[in-house]
Amino acid sequence: MSSRFRVAMGGVSEVVGLRLIHQALHQPQIRLVALTLGEIEMPRGSRMEVFIADADRWSRVMKAMRPKVFIVGLGPALNLAGRDDSPLRAIEDEEAVVEIAKTARFAGVERLIAISAEGADRWARDRHLSAKGKAEAELARLGFKRLDIIRPGPLVEKTSPDGGKLARLGALRGRGTDVQTVAEAIMTLSLRRTPGKFTHEEDGIERAAAMLSRAPTGRQVTGAGADATGEDTGDADHPRAQQE
Repeated sequence: MSSRFRVAMGGVSEVVGLRLIHQALHQPQIRLVALTLGEIEMPRGSRMEVFIADADRWSRVMKAMRPKVFIVGLGPALNLAGRDDSPLRAIEDEEAVVEIAKTARFAGVERLIAISAEGADRWARDRHLSAKGKAEAELARLGFKRLDIIRPGPLVEKTSPDGGKLARLGALRGRGTDVQTVAEAIMTLSLRRTPGKFTHEEDGIERAAAMLSRAPTGRQVTGAGADATGEDTGDADHPRAQQE
């Protein structure tokens, strides 16, 4: 099994962040670190570092802890805009997110996972999709050894973060991409080291999520492009993911 390494997350929506925290409980090779704007309620049994600071100070934290992977959201999910006021939330301004990613790169972060949105395109008529598309292009220029951009559809919640029924009022429902699937895909991608830029649409997100095992040992299911520890083994990294 590969040695333990730090994965930092910051600027992600609460609904995604809470599930990442739960997923990290079953991945002992990952030491998840949260960068937040205030105190957050930790799930029972979780052991992780939480750094509370304004976003413009996150670079100092990353220089100190030197994570291998940074997970960030390119602004709020379209169906979360104006509703996520948690200390663990997306940064509203996509340009500010790019600046945060830039400081992460200067701090030595090698791999970036960016949560964008289905239909993101700098030439899109929708201003939110256009802003996300422009941010994607800027991230590709920052020189990360590996850049994963995931483009989920509207986020929906089918279960609570701990796998139970939803108890929270205002839970996202309907058609779209399950938040749990997004979190599982991110965990899988955080273990991958093949260099390059990879864009994951809906089907690619589902495939990545399906490769994650929740077994207490933290070992990943064996499949094309991944060995038993979840590390990349070759060029089969998401065969239908768009690599550039």
